Amino acid sequence: MKKILIMKNWIMLVLVALLTLNITSCSDEEDGRIFEEARIVGVKIDNELFNPSSITGDKTIVDVPAGRNLSNVKLHVLVANGELQDFNNGADYDCRKPIALFINGYDGNLYQTKLHIKSAPKLTSFIIKGMTIPATDIHESSSKIIVQVPEGTDLTNLQVTMEFANGTLKDFQNGVEKDYTNPCKFSLLGVDEETEYAYELIITTEPVGPASISAITVNGVQSDSILVENNKVVPYIPALMDFTSVDVELKVGFGNVIDESFTGKGLNLMTGNNKVKVTGTNGIETEFVIGVPQLSMKPLFAKSYGDLGFKNDDLCAVGFSGNYLLATNYTSTAKTPIYFNFDGTNAGQVSADGVNPTGYGFRKFATDEQGKILALSLGMSAGEQWIYKWDDVQGKGVEYISFSKASLGVDYNPRAAGISVNGSLDGNATIIVTIAQSTDVFIWTVTGGNLNKTPKKYSFPYSGVSYYWTVCAMPASQKGYLGFVTNATMDKSGVVCMSDMMSETQRISGFSVTDGKTISYKGRDYLAFVSHNNSKGTMWICDITGGQKEAYENPIFKKNMEVTGANGNLTTDADFTIIDGKLYVAFACTNLGLYLYEIK
Repeated sequence: MKKILIMKNWIMLVLVALLTLNITSCSDEEDGRIFEEARIVGVKIDNELFNPSSITGDKTIVDVPAGRNLSNVKLHVLVANGELQDFNNGADYDCRKPIALFINGYDGNLYQTKLHIKSAPKLTSFIIKGMTIPATDIHESSSKIIVQVPEGTDLTNLQVTMEFANGTLKDFQNGVEKDYTNPCKFSLLGVDEETEYAYELIITTEPVGPASISAITVNGVQSDSILVENNKVVPYIPALMDFTSVDVELKVGFGNVIDESFTGKGLNLMTGNNKVKVTGTNGIETEFVIGVPQLSMKPLFAKSYGDLGFKNDDLCAVGFSGNYLLATNYTSTAKTPIYFNFDGTNAGQVSADGVNPTGYGFRKFATDEQGKILALSLGMSAGEQWIYKWDDVQGKGVEYISFSKASLGVDYNPRAAGISVNGSLDGNATIIVTIAQSTDVFIWTVTGGNLNKTPKKYSFPYSGVSYYWTVCAMPASQKGYLGFVTNATMDKSGVVCMSDMMSETQRISGFSVTDGKTISYKGRDYLAFVSHNNSKGTMWICDITGGQKEAYENPIFKKNMEVTGANGNLTTDADFTIIDGKLYVAFACTNLGLYLYEIK
């Protein structure tokens, strides 16, 4: 028993000894970390703090604004890991020349450094004999002085006099006649009597000013115009292209110089964050950001709501059929869509033969990629309701899809909120019907021209939707759906991206929208819709190829309709079509107007 106790005590002693050794070792390491090399970490000049710009060897350099008077300033030197020796902090000093300082380091070493407080020269006076030059025409940078003189001035024989704070002219004689047709180089000796500053003097009759960008060429297509706000440059391009990989050329102001690091090759302009530095003729460099390009388009026609001749709150849907643009007109006697030629001429009204527009009439319709029309009456009965089909605007309507409270398996009288068609009814298509003030979504499919009459039921991600809202299928290259919804909660009103099981993946919100359309064109996927907010109808086109949220937030076309006003039933719509290889898009907003564009 004693042997066991003795053994335990011996083990405890060894552990205590090891622990003590470890603590001693850790203390030594901590001391090594505390006592680092002493150095200057900042200076206060007349109570204004400046940090060193460089510390090399026994030299500490602090840069302050050009032209600062350093002949008699209150100086306070801030030190880390040590204390100043024989230096009166807060006293007045002449800081024009280096000051030798000694620091007693906490590590026991004595450190010596020379404190260089540098203030570069600054032009205080510029005179050309016989001329009056406004200060706004004299531009100074750290290495250039550019002066604009009146047009027609003879530059070959001018007498220039310059004065500088913190600098003495070395190789330039004031008041001596000189030819300034070409730039004149000279230097200044700094106030420390050590540093030399190289300058170039340019006198020109050409306009002198800040850096500017006047045009941007993208893949050989020059912008119609550009918008510059806070150095962000947005080009308006009259051509649709893949903006994710383009070559860009900039047209800058007279005498401007583009930073040679900007090649403009293979840029992704959809990021909206391509940067380029441009130096103006005033010698000042400015950094610009190239924003997401905007399509520059003029409408084939633009009709205000008054021009349409529709009754109030009548325009609820828009779509293409052949070479015609259709728009709802449910308050008319026939209650079927009106159709227009592409010049805006009213060409007729879809036949009401063979259909029964009961209840609220054909407020919502959609067209497939071949121009076939599907329209439904917004009835609220428990009995049989129909989605009717027209082959074209001259055809007669026929019963196509039947549904009812019983067939849909719901406990309410179904009132449709919207309808969409993706694909071809003669081939493969997806038909989607949403239900007003409900989360229910019903999807019919067409395969090889044959309709599957039994729809699949899905649930929209959140409730609170209005009487009008729509879901459409994503383009074939992407899985899932898009919802266009107006909700009682504005952060849930907008465009909702959803998976193939209709769960939300992302959204852009804050505006009313009830319908829209996607299309694939020349290898890219596009989305069009109209938002309504603050009495404005805003037309959007987004390049959604790849599906990133940034693509929805940064459209390539965003323009307000000319007329503003209330939207009584909060209905909007947009549609795409391709005719003879050309892409067309239409936008509609209830009570505001109807627009048609050809996208070249």
